[in-house]
Amino acid sequence: MLDIILSWEGAFLFLSTLLAFFIKAITGFGNTLVMGSLFSFVVPNTVTTPVDLLMSVPTNGYMAWHERNSITFKRALPLAILMVIGLIPGTFFLKMGPDWLLRAILGLVIVGMALQIAHKKTDSQVKKNNRVILALTGLVSGILTGIFGIGALVAVYFSKTTDNKQQFRSNTCFVFLFENVFRVLLYWATGIFNRQIFLITIALLPAVVIGMALGRKADKYIDEVKMKHAVVALLLLSGTMLVIRNVFFR
Repeated sequence: MLDIILSWEGAFLFLSTLLAFFIKAITGFGNTLVMGSLFSFVVPNTVTTPVDLLMSVPTNGYMAWHERNSITFKRALPLAILMVIGLIPGTFFLKMGPDWLLRAILGLVIVGMALQIAHKKTDSQVKKNNRVILALTGLVSGILTGIFGIGALVAVYFSKTTDNKQQFRSNTCFVFLFENVFRVLLYWATGIFNRQIFLITIALLPAVVIGMALGRKADKYIDEVKMKHAVVALLLLSGTMLVIRNVFFR
């Protein structure tokens, strides 16, 4: 553990965490997508997912509370409950699935998420089949969250059904916080947490604080459209590299 922290891998993890939470402070999500893709080049998914979870609980709690007046509980609470249901099978697959396979699937998921984030809004289509889409979003997000900690489908859903940035951030972070608390208990009960997970999390906490602080300051000046394009490009590149590396060069 100490060798990783003091090596170039430790510096890479620190900078990856800083970037991940810089993006989260601006968009309200994206930390898990960035960490999931970049961390996978250094540590296994069984380390990345629980470390990201421990970092996400306080950051999601802070952001949800900060914009609590914009939360739409009619949509957010059912979505959170459906995510919890999907978490159970996803968590058990995290423990049993081969690491190379999890990384390859993660690459495909990241590419798909990037394309969805880049897709233009289709509010009328989303609202037309709102219950069906909400149910599918919650269950699939729960499964993906159990395996990778990735709940970006929730962000995609709210990006198409909310009216402004405040509603988007508050609803997304509320759902993430709800499932985060449940997942902490589930990971603890299934033995996913261990000493190494807690040590890595503690070592990387300064990167979380710095990334969030810089992101909140930059949010006032950065063009959101350009930032979205940059995030999409990063995710497409990292996701494609993960698929190629783990399918063809494992």
